[in-house]
Amino acid sequence: MKLKFSLIHVFMVLMLLGHTNAHAGRIYGGFYTAEKIANVRSNCNRYDWAAKQRDRFIAQAKYWLGKDDETLWAMVPGQDLPRCIDVTFDRLTEGPKFLGCLKCGHNISKYGNYPYNPEFEQKPWKLTCPSCGTVFPTNDFGKYYKSAIDEHGLFNPASGDKSLLYNLEHPDPKDPLHKYGVDDGFGYVNENGRSYRFIGYYTWKYWDHINAGLNALANAFLYTGDQRYAHKAAILLDRIADVYPDMDWAPYSKKGWYHSDGGTNRGKIEGAIWETGTVQGFADAYDKILSGTVNDASLYSFLKKQSLKYKLPGAKGTRDLFVKNVDDGILRTAFKGVLSKQIWGNQGMHQLTVARCAVALNTAPETTEWLDWLFTHDGGNIPGLMIRNLDRDGTTDEGAPGYTYMWGNLIAKLGVLLADYKGYTKHDIFAEYPQFNATFMAAYRMSVLGISIPNIGDAGATGTVTNSYIDPNFIALGYFYTRDPQMAIAAYRANGNSVKGLGMDIYSKDPESLSREIKSIAEKNPANDGRGGLMSGFGLASLEIGKGTSGIALASNFGRSIKHAHPDMLNFDLLAYGNWLAPDHGYPEYATKWPSNNEWTGSTLSHNLVFVNGLPQKEVWGGHTRMFKELKGFGAFELDGKKAYPDVKEYSRTMLLIEGPDTGNAYAIDIFRVLGGHDHLYSFHGPPGTISTEGLKLKPQQGGTYAGTEVAKGTLAKGFPIGYSHLYNVKRDTIPPAQFMLDWKVEDGYRNVKATDHLHLRMYALNQVDDVALADGDPPQNKTGNPKTLGYVLMHRAAPALNSNFVNLIEPYKQNPFIKSVKRLDEGKNMQVSLKIEHVNGEIDYILYNPDSTQTMQTADGLKMDGTLGYVRQKGGKPMEGILLNGKRLSYANMNLIAAGPIRGKVVKMNRELKGGGWLLVDQQLPVDGSLNGSQLMVSTEGKRDACYSIVGIERQGNLTRIYCGPITFVNDYKGENYKEGLMYDFEEGAAFTITSHKIWKQKI
Repeated sequence: MKLKFSLIHVFMVLMLLGHTNAHAGRIYGGFYTAEKIANVRSNCNRYDWAAKQRDRFIAQAKYWLGKDDETLWAMVPGQDLPRCIDVTFDRLTEGPKFLGCLKCGHNISKYGNYPYNPEFEQKPWKLTCPSCGTVFPTNDFGKYYKSAIDEHGLFNPASGDKSLLYNLEHPDPKDPLHKYGVDDGFGYVNENGRSYRFIGYYTWKYWDHINAGLNALANAFLYTGDQRYAHKAAILLDRIADVYPDMDWAPYSKKGWYHSDGGTNRGKIEGAIWETGTVQGFADAYDKILSGTVNDASLYSFLKKQSLKYKLPGAKGTRDLFVKNVDDGILRTAFKGVLSKQIWGNQGMHQLTVARCAVALNTAPETTEWLDWLFTHDGGNIPGLMIRNLDRDGTTDEGAPGYTYMWGNLIAKLGVLLADYKGYTKHDIFAEYPQFNATFMAAYRMSVLGISIPNIGDAGATGTVTNSYIDPNFIALGYFYTRDPQMAIAAYRANGNSVKGLGMDIYSKDPESLSREIKSIAEKNPANDGRGGLMSGFGLASLEIGKGTSGIALASNFGRSIKHAHPDMLNFDLLAYGNWLAPDHGYPEYATKWPSNNEWTGSTLSHNLVFVNGLPQKEVWGGHTRMFKELKGFGAFELDGKKAYPDVKEYSRTMLLIEGPDTGNAYAIDIFRVLGGHDHLYSFHGPPGTISTEGLKLKPQQGGTYAGTEVAKGTLAKGFPIGYSHLYNVKRDTIPPAQFMLDWKVEDGYRNVKATDHLHLRMYALNQVDDVALADGDPPQNKTGNPKTLGYVLMHRAAPALNSNFVNLIEPYKQNPFIKSVKRLDEGKNMQVSLKIEHVNGEIDYILYNPDSTQTMQTADGLKMDGTLGYVRQKGGKPMEGILLNGKRLSYANMNLIAAGPIRGKVVKMNRELKGGGWLLVDQQLPVDGSLNGSQLMVSTEGKRDACYSIVGIERQGNLTRIYCGPITFVNDYKGENYKEGLMYDFEEGAAFTITSHKIWKQKI
């Protein structure tokens, strides 16, 4: 793809050339000012926690401080030492992309994507397989490397002594293993022409090692003021500045080698994406140590000596020349790299790179011009990102949690950098874009039961239970810039109800002031009740009963299916007894064009969904909320995912979570409606383990996969739907009953599970389908702790103009089930659903679902409903509790529940500005007593975003009602690209709205 430069890019390059001499006279960097540095060192003498930080940095720098100047200088390699992030991955081959270890093959896969961890001192230029322990390459590459150092002090393959390229354990040239495992830097090539790039991988890790050393030295200087650390760091920086302009990943990418370039073949030391972090590390270290390079005559004498010895093109020998070399060789080179997209990552990465380089440069007017670039529409595009790519939950156009948090975290760092840099006052991200502040709480809000963020898209691993994305200090930072007390409370709760280590600002004169504020606020507020909620901006609906590892929760994602998300809108998982029991695969084997990703882990079929017409879902922004209500012991939502399959009339999922008769139990109901198409396949998988069934007569298929008896596992889809060939060990029932049961007994060792837990997941399938199959499907095998396989049930229907209403009850339990029986009372001939659930203790639950609430629904057992959803619990033949959602009547025996039905009206006026919060005026007289606070306002829209908002407050305004939805905006884009042609909105004035109503009846005792 040819690069297209805009006029602003041309201007910026010319601008660079015009400022190359503006380097003299700088004592300090732009971020690490004299005041901040003084505070750091003073705080280390006043506070134990600060002293511990200082001591840790000193320990990390000890290894590097012990190296002499010549050794440090020589450690920095140049362009011609190859590098890559996988030993065998080949993007160009038509054969297997990945070969594994040269000795033990794919046994190494279980150690992750990057299994080799070089020991740079103990085993230089060697990789040890963590599976079989074999060490590669077999030759002494270190000796060969030294033989290839040219007159400029760089590795030159043409200069190397080829006689050194032999297997040390087989020195005889006649030995057939003489060349086995030998790597000259470009890999050992096997008999099939495939390369094992041991040195390429080592060099990637080696550069990380150098960057880590550079930053250890810089931190040690920052905290101690000991100029020895700055001296050593300056040697590394100066040498990196010599080689950095010539660094280019493209020659290695074109060989089919693998790095983080996003398929663009661009990068410098690393692929374009990760290069952003590499150069940020360089710039930050430079900013930290600049003041430590004053009056260091030995440093400049050494650099001059090396320059003369190795015939380097630039003059050296003074501090000004050192500053000029780093400014030009690293900072200005990096900015040019961003303009050419050699340095370009996920949103936030390259913007932060420019900002760090600009602040480290700290030179007018160049720094200002670079920072201005961040806010141009064809530059850093910050305004466009804030409106077009950011939603009201503080998440982005990335559907995978880690990637969406990363975006916000990076922009927050950028905001902090701009706020703290006194040389630039044109923009304040936190003030200009108040909706961005939701980013600080995004991960905290997404945590289910307070113990785990769902593994959505390219995130986590199969069944991992973790809150690792939640950073209490990030939330505390949000409180610092917003003074929102909810952030203070959340930071405190996320930090284990403590302020230990929270909100400490080492650069401040009073570094613990923020921590004291947070503690004061949090201790005055009770803990959150832990129930779930709706993040309609991101697209996550969660229902919770109980708390922590003793609770049970549903989580369904209906947001992005683009970028690092998967085509899995409306997928769900169940968190029970501290484990995900319908687990998403998590991060694929490789987040690139990889068969097991494209056609399995990253496909629709591998998820808990209905696969329509043998085709994957479309990649879209997200679905829409139709209903959401969470009450004590009962919750329900209905989500519209039609955009994923635009050719069908209906693609929706209604789910309920209901507390069982005994505390600690709960069950889920899943109603999945698909109207249209000709082939519907309901796919569901439970946890790893054995599956028992009742009601099915399964016959093993003789070989092959779900794609056919002659189709081998993993065969690329051609002539059959994507994913079918990844389902194997197939067993079928071609004449299944209308109701059957499956029970997954969770295997010992699955994440937190022990054999003594006797943990199960039971499914009651209540659907008449054409055929049912059980099959195995493998999650990614290179993620630590992932199970070998997962057991799938596949319920299939096919017919012209097909309408399906898949109904299933899902019961997690330990030891013994608490549900005795489940019966579908309706005949399954239309979209209405009525269920009778009998519990082991004799209590009975009735569920009524009616998508067409204008029609009265009645059962033979005497239940009658005018509404969308009804629930009744019976004990001793008498109703004890009833709940009605979006209805006017629910009656059974002596219960006669009357309600007003859903609240409906029209939007009369709305806030059309970016600031001022999400308020609107509606034509209905709504209660102002707070009873609707926390409810969901669902506004009709044809837009791509879900126009569903949590109600924060309601007040009367004449004949209208003013609804406030918090510090959000209804703006979702700019018209045009230059931010000057107006704004676009989630919805427009005049749109209809709905608020889900509910009414509860309880038997008086």
